[in-house]
Amino acid sequence: MGKIKKMATDYVKKLLRSSEYIGLISDRDGVDADFYVYNNEIAILIRPNTTLVATIYSIDRDNRQSIGFRDKVIDLYKKELRKTHRLEFARRRKSEILEAKNEAEIAALKFKRITTRSENVKKECNNKIAKLQNEIWNYKKEIKDLQTQKRNIAFAIATNNF
Repeated sequence: MGKIKKMATDYVKKLLRSSEYIGLISDRDGVDADFYVYNNEIAILIRPNTTLVATIYSIDRDNRQSIGFRDKVIDLYKKELRKTHRLEFARRRKSEILEAKNEAEIAALKFKRITTRSENVKKECNNKIAKLQNEIWNYKKEIKDLQTQKRNIAFAIATNNF
């Protein structure tokens, strides 16, 4: 291992020792990563299946005055993060099942479209295929929206910007 790489690794390890774990979020590439924040200033994303540090960057802070009920607001944000996390993973599971089911139906419709000679049946098959693919796309879009929402909540918790 090179000297610079070792220094960078040691620096990240040092930051992680005194970092606060926020939760499992999706990074900007859509890959799950553990989200840590150091001193409400530096965000660290680490992919759980590897030792790969996905991202390290400084967080832009909004220097607001301290408010008296900040703990209650933090608790509300953490509850919302957990709720969004559960909802996202439920949608992922349902999406996998839906995608497998729809792909099987699409394969059957493609086979029917190829084997038939009727133009009306071919049009009907094309319409059903488009409808099934649109349903899969809508579910994936909903999951992406939930991931973005979860990432925004996690950053709000990390920076205490409410």
